[in-house]
Amino acid sequence: MRIKWLQLLMLAVSMSTLPVLALAKEMPDLDLKLRVEKRVVLSNAEGETRTEWREVKSLKPGDMLKYTIMYTNTSTTEARDAVIVDSVPFRSAYVSSSAKGKNTEITFSLDGKEFQSPALLKYKAKSPDTQEQELLATPEMYTHIRWQITKPVPTGGSGKVSFKAILK
Repeated sequence: MRIKWLQLLMLAVSMSTLPVLALAKEMPDLDLKLRVEKRVVLSNAEGETRTEWREVKSLKPGDMLKYTIMYTNTSTTEARDAVIVDSVPFRSAYVSSSAKGKNTEITFSLDGKEFQSPALLKYKAKSPDTQEQELLATPEMYTHIRWQITKPVPTGGSGKVSFKAILK
């Protein structure tokens, strides 16, 4: 049986691997849950439109998806310096300025290793005359997003971070 890339993407969305969680100082348990929703534009009889976020049942190129990572501190101690890292899904492009998270510092990566703010995220390219130059990365080039939670998460405390991506 031949599986097309869109079927594989649907499988990945439905099985959604959880983002990576790293804690710098203490290791309390932060429980992570991932929700993926698709933007749906609805029209009424008067021709007015509104946008809703709904469960993903089908996908096609150009669809916008919203990824929300909910976290809860299930340990008996507060979580300090928590970091959540998630990759921009395969065959999709990050939507500029869509990463959100209360009490977080958000940075981006082109390789999943080095993270910077958008104003500092650069890559090297050679020009036609073979001169190497550093260029500012565009949001479509981002491969990973990192949220540094700036306040301790108390026992039982929770929050969420999110971003949007367009399916290519």
